Amino acid sequence: MRKFIASIQFIVFIGVTLGFVLSVYAEEPKKRIKNSLGMEFVWITPGNFLMGSPVDEPGRYTGEILHTVNLTNPFYMQTTEVTQAQWQALMDSNPSSHKRCGDNCPVEQVSWEDAQRFIRKLNQKEGTDTYRLPTEAEWEYACRAGSTTAFPSGNITTLQCDVDDNLNAISWYCGNSQNRVHPVAGKKPNAWGLYDMPGNVQEWCQDWFGGYPDDEVVNPTGPEKGSYRVMRGGVWYSPARDVRCASRFGSPPRYRFQHIGVRLCRTP
Repeated sequence: MRKFIASIQFIVFIGVTLGFVLSVYAEEPKKRIKNSLGMEFVWITPGNFLMGSPVDEPGRYTGEILHTVNLTNPFYMQTTEVTQAQWQALMDSNPSSHKRCGDNCPVEQVSWEDAQRFIRKLNQKEGTDTYRLPTEAEWEYACRAGSTTAFPSGNITTLQCDVDDNLNAISWYCGNSQNRVHPVAGKKPNAWGLYDMPGNVQEWCQDWFGGYPDDEVVNPTGPEKGSYRVMRGGVWYSPARDVRCASRFGSPPRYRFQHIGVRLCRTP
């Protein structure tokens, strides 16, 4: 009888343990997802990082105040910039100035307001409300991919258009682009599988452009109002200093330029 009871207890234990393991496994988020337009997203685990640049970083601009950011919510980041084909498929138009570059090149000549229209239509198409622009903090966190150097691939060795081996591996900038935009994912991704975060085209962020705080912040979203929206990432014709992880720029949300595109986030 004791052996029988022990056997039953063991079976129950195994069942409970297996049920727990299966439950945890079932709740594990997908590391990569792809939507109806073929846009691929990777899972970004939350964490702390130093946003901005240290005072001794070559090429640093005033205002890149180094401060701790605590991101407490996971998110998905699109692996590439939105392509011309993806924009065309949803919006039935292609505003790009560089159409000859091809369907797999980043869409550009889109304003922040255009990006919002694209997001609303994509959410409507897929019956969700999860697509959005990244905050500026999310963008830099994803760009750095755990690094603390000027580029996610290493330190900066030139401020202008000379070849920087660290940057050359992951980015299209004035040192290697032949003064033209390139198809997405033509260079190596960063450690988290994200392509073209530095260079190729700049990318809109959700935030209004404003000054940085001195102290630690949690899930920052920028100023409540402003005149300019944040752009990040540098451009194919940018000097190396403007393609650093910490480099930041702003533009009125209605403006369209041939060097500004968009990369989406998705809330789990």
